Amino acid sequence: MSTPPRNDSDLHSLFEDAVSDVHPEGGTSEIRARAGRPSASRWVPLTVAAAVATAVVIVGGAWLGQQESGNAPAAGSGGTAPEPSSQPSSEARRTLQVPVYYVGSTAAGPRLFAESHVVPNTTDSDLQVAVEEALRGDPIDPDYSPAFRNETSTARASTDGETITIDLSDDLGATVDMPDESGTAGVQALVWTAQAATSSQQPVRFTIDGRPTDRVYNVDTSAPLQRASADSILATVSIATPAEGAVVPTRFEVSGQAATFEANVVWELKRGDEVVRNGFTTAEECCTLSPYSFTVTATPGDYTLVVHDTDESDGEGIGTSADTKRITVE
Repeated sequence: MSTPPRNDSDLHSLFEDAVSDVHPEGGTSEIRARAGRPSASRWVPLTVAAAVATAVVIVGGAWLGQQESGNAPAAGSGGTAPEPSSQPSSEARRTLQVPVYYVGSTAAGPRLFAESHVVPNTTDSDLQVAVEEALRGDPIDPDYSPAFRNETSTARASTDGETITIDLSDDLGATVDMPDESGTAGVQALVWTAQAATSSQQPVRFTIDGRPTDRVYNVDTSAPLQRASADSILATVSIATPAEGAVVPTRFEVSGQAATFEANVVWELKRGDEVVRNGFTTAEECCTLSPYSFTVTATPGDYTLVVHDTDESDGEGIGTSADTKRITVE
């Protein structure tokens, strides 16, 4: 994670639904400490939770499907369109909720996973805040990573209403030997983030210190880039709700999107290494990113929720892809 298009009012309802059941307790360090869990062979090292986020939720599968259909969502939850420039005009400091795409490991290689970050006390635009989070922010889910881990690089993002420009402070890939597929995923994380933050499909132009650049991390940026198709760049299995660190009731719904063989989606609820609940469901369509959902009942405690596809090759294929979330049942 094709999903039929929805109108803007449906989009905001979906986005609010994704946020409504998330009640993380304590600070980000407390959430992170609730439970250790096995990594799903992720592409990059684990990162700490975002210090700037007062609350973070994973964007719903339908939200991602809507972007695939060409109707990118508004970044905030209040239904107002983002400012069309890098700085809002004469606005006081405020809290923004912005979509951010990060890179994670899958059996198909590095793919994009979406989070929604709440960033307080900013005067920047939705676009600027979102791109900064994608470039330098810390994902709440430690299995994901920023597009390019480079603490010295910054970016300024702006739009003239027709083209988005991301102006990097330096050449991110000048001293890094990165596989082509990883560089592509990193650049696309910035493209998907920028288009989602502006609720548009404006092509994204990359510059370095105000000058045009032909390449970013070995990706051809000589012309403005459009986002890659959802099936080619988004994670083949992802959990939309519950979010990482969520507190849920004893009966809760799991939703997300998947592109799997015969639409098969398998899940386990684990306490440590012990599987305490398991089952399966099907996505709405086979072999292309489409929504799935199911309901889990569990006793109070700390768990790891695992959702994955199936390996139909009898061990001869690329293996399975999974998404995992640490949750607390109360």
